[in-house]
Parts: sequence; C-alpha cells; structure tokens
Amino acid sequence: MVERDWASRMPDPGATLTGEGLLITCHRQAGATLVSGDLDAALAALAPGASMLGLLDPVPTVPFVLRIARDRALVCSDRPLGISGWHDSFAASSADDLYLEITVTGPRASEVVAACLSAPAGSPSTATLFAGIGALVAGLPDGVSLRVQTPDAAALWAHLARLIAVL
Repeated sequence: MVERDWASRMPDPGATLTGEGLLITCHRQAGATLVSGDLDAALAALAPGASMLGLLDPVPTVPFVLRIARDRALVCSDRPLGISGWHDSFAASSADDLYLEITVTGPRASEVVAACLSAPAGSPSTATLFAGIGALVAGLPDGVSLRVQTPDAAALWAHLARLIAVL
C-alpha cells in the first residue's frame, strides 16, 4: 500500500547526521518518567535534589528534570524508575518509549538553533517548537539536546538532514 511508504524514516538510536562543524545524533531515551500534578512532591519522591531545567538550561549529570508546564515535567535518569500511577498528589508514568533524544553538537550547532528554535532562552519551560515540531530543548556544552516525541522524530530528523545540507 502506497500510504505505508513513508518518505521520512524513523532514526534508529545511534544514527548520526554530519555536516561541516555539526554532529546530529539520535539516542534512546532510557530512564524517562513523565510526572504531573504536584511537581515538588513528585521530585522529592523520584529525584531528590535534581535540577529543574528551563529552555536551553545546561543539562547537568542525571537525574535532572525538564519542565514541560507548570504542573508537568519529564524526569530524566540513568535507568527506568519503575513507578507509575497516582501517588497522593502526583501521577507518574514511564516515558522511555515516548521520547527520543536528538543532540545537535559542534561549532555550528548555534546556527541550527538559530534556524529552528521558536522561543528565546530564559523560559521556565523546555517545551517549545523546534523546526515546527514540539520538543523539550535543553543546552549542552557544545549544542542542544532535543527530546521529541517518538512519532515526530522522523519529521525532525528529515528536517535536520535537509538543513545541514544547506548550512
């Protein structure tokens, strides 16, 4: 069936795109837990002392938390936390299969960010549009980390491949 022939392929973890001064890499998101409700209570229970990141804030060592909204965040750790369901004032669910991480690094990463990012740094939320696709965007020492929902990863990957061809 023609409608099953997708023009854009889902990137496999470990896949890379390279361009002059750019390395774009797809990573599996292991240890992702989506929380909603009372974030203070959720973080105290799941990741005490973890940093809450806003847009383009630098990613520290794990665990850390990517704020999505006032009452929603993604806890990123080095392993699945194994928690789900309602817990007093917050809900938690595994999101390992919900997100892929795509990193854009290298001396020209700032050009990709300038071309794709829809919001200025300083937002308390990492959630924004990147190349028109919803992503959680945090900083890296030499680029950015994008966590994109798996169904949107193929479109973002294809856009980035086209972009590095013209940069």
